[in-house]
Amino acid sequence: MKYENRRPVEGVNTTRVHPLKQFAQLLIGAVLLIIVLAFVLQISGSALAKKIPFSFEVAVMDKLDVEFGNPEEHPEIVAYLNELAQKLISRMPVPDGMDVVVHYSPEPVFNAFATVGGNLMFYQGLLSRMPDENTLAMVMAHEISHILHRDPVASLGGGVASTIALLGLTGSAGTGLAGNVLNSAGVLTSIQFTRKMEQAADEQAITAVNGLYGHVNGAAYLFELFSSKRGDGGSQPVWLERFTSTHPRDTDRIESIGERAMLEGWRTDGALTPLPAGFKSWL
Repeated sequence: MKYENRRPVEGVNTTRVHPLKQFAQLLIGAVLLIIVLAFVLQISGSALAKKIPFSFEVAVMDKLDVEFGNPEEHPEIVAYLNELAQKLISRMPVPDGMDVVVHYSPEPVFNAFATVGGNLMFYQGLLSRMPDENTLAMVMAHEISHILHRDPVASLGGGVASTIALLGLTGSAGTGLAGNVLNSAGVLTSIQFTRKMEQAADEQAITAVNGLYGHVNGAAYLFELFSSKRGDGGSQPVWLERFTSTHPRDTDRIESIGERAMLEGWRTDGALTPLPAGFKSWL
């Protein structure tokens, strides 16, 4: 028997695929995996969070003792906002045991939001721009719809689930290159999820407004206000704005109201209800 120590073939341990190509393939695969994982966790976390009894939400907020402003400093506006909320709730399928509390902030912020425990916050900056009660009722009914649909706790549950996954994959909640990539991927899926909530809240709100006033006049003007406040003209292409924005486009929302009114046979030209005489001074 003869043995010889042959030299290996040149390049036998060298891949023929460029390492940058391999890296790109791995990176794309990782990003796609994270997008799918983030989407699944967002949906599952939100669905599980909605199973939490509403009474538990309220109890947690009471324990946390979150400061929403002092109603004693602005009793008239707080009383009026809560009275309007109750009128709208009577026109909405709100289950027994679920209620909302409207808070007021004198800060010049053009915004209103709903949070866990049935709490709504309205800012002076938004209320001062309201031309009539019908427009105010639209934004009020929209925020109540978020509570009715359990959107605040669902968003919280989805965010917690995504963060836990991020911690497990990267060892940190979004720091470093990996965290930035994962955060960016997660943001896109979260945005799409949020916009669906907004569309559902709009549909519920316009139904409540029509039920209360017998028409939907004034509802679309709310989104004209938003558009003028933002100075819409839009530097982004329409398709990109629809994909990346957390809310539907104002023009789309206005069109949806008109289409819904036509489909349901609702009036769009009813008389507008004026705000209370002392409304401006209450602010």
